[in-house]
Amino acid sequence: MLKLHVVHVGHHGYYVEGRQLGHADDFDVDIESPGVWTGPGAPSLGLGGVVDPETFGRVMEGFDPDSGRRLRLGRGTASVAGFDLTFCAPKSVSLLEALAPKEVATEVGAGHDAAVAEASAYLSRTAVGVRRGSGRSLQLLPSTGMVAGDFRHLTSRALDPHLHTHVVAANLAQGVDGTWSAADGRRVFAHAPAAGSIYQARLRFELSDRLGAAWEVRPSGLGDVVGVDGGLRRLFSQRSTDIEEFVAVRHGGASGRHPGAFYATRPDKDLTRSLESLVSSWKGRAADFGFDIGDLAQVVGRGAQLGREVGGGADPQRMVDRLEGAGRPEGSMARRDLVALVASVSLRGATVAGIDSTVDRIVTSVGAKAETGKGHEPRWRRGDVLSVARERGSELTVRSEREVAPSAAAGRRAGRERETARHLARTGERRRERGRDHGLGL
Repeated sequence: MLKLHVVHVGHHGYYVEGRQLGHADDFDVDIESPGVWTGPGAPSLGLGGVVDPETFGRVMEGFDPDSGRRLRLGRGTASVAGFDLTFCAPKSVSLLEALAPKEVATEVGAGHDAAVAEASAYLSRTAVGVRRGSGRSLQLLPSTGMVAGDFRHLTSRALDPHLHTHVVAANLAQGVDGTWSAADGRRVFAHAPAAGSIYQARLRFELSDRLGAAWEVRPSGLGDVVGVDGGLRRLFSQRSTDIEEFVAVRHGGASGRHPGAFYATRPDKDLTRSLESLVSSWKGRAADFGFDIGDLAQVVGRGAQLGREVGGGADPQRMVDRLEGAGRPEGSMARRDLVALVASVSLRGATVAGIDSTVDRIVTSVGAKAETGKGHEPRWRRGDVLSVARERGSELTVRSEREVAPSAAAGRRAGRERETARHLARTGERRRERGRDHGLGL
């Protein structure tokens, strides 16, 4: 899931204040690690490595951190400093990163990072543009890409396992004309749904490839790893429970969106806790409710057990169902809408290259494009896309190339499966010992 929020000038401190310079894998540091500079536009401002709070503040305020030159017009405290692109892993993935054996957790974290990088790169290419002129002389130009701080967090505000990354993109961009200015925020918001779907698709691809995981994907395109108990996911979803209780009390359990509930129930995050103490409390809570976290290791190889392969392509019927429920046939779809559609129906995951290839096949099959006006992107009738999905759905498979050589991937997965088997054997022995201690005769 991708959540997009505007960050106003003076409100960037949350990401950099009160955090030690450490590594999230070390148990003796704060629960959240410092950010790193990212985005293809960052090197142009001499930015790289760990985010320094003072430098981050200057960039968010619209200044060149080296020369002090103003790079965009200032409008006081109402000025937009940047955009918080928060890529949130599904709860099952967060639990694997927090509580699964180290060999599994490491691969989960790396898969999340790869998915965030892919979605961020998509936004840099397609959404981070600039405006020149005004009125009838307005021009929309591409840019060199975003300038952002990448902040990887492991917990929710309720201190439950919650793997997510804040990509805080400054409201700055260097146009292809060489001039710096504010970014065209409208494009960022327009492409955010596609970027969110890309993140989810690449995450599925990575964990399918790295762990042999299987996925249960909901019609929305969001999914969870098969083998992570639903009860365990609910146990560590205190923020969702708080929001549901707030809505039940204030709105009588009425359905629909209640955005105020998110902020009304939002606690301050306690940054004084160590990761070691949190992991210990998580394990204790799971045990108190009868969950054995050793079972999380069984997600490895589940895809092969269920006959599912990585890069298996889009589900034709799911694509048809999504299009039929998306609106009137005479409505239109831009390329970003097609990207979001293909990514969301790629049940076992996909890379951007594979998604783009499938979108190209759809566009070619639809044929004629409808222009909405001078300077605007082409759009295609939803009814025409639906016809293509019905008639040629089986041909619209997403062919995503593996990021590593197949033999290396197979060897890596085999090693993880052997380690998992040893872990399960040790877990089984401990269970038998506990059973003998309690006279269960196991």
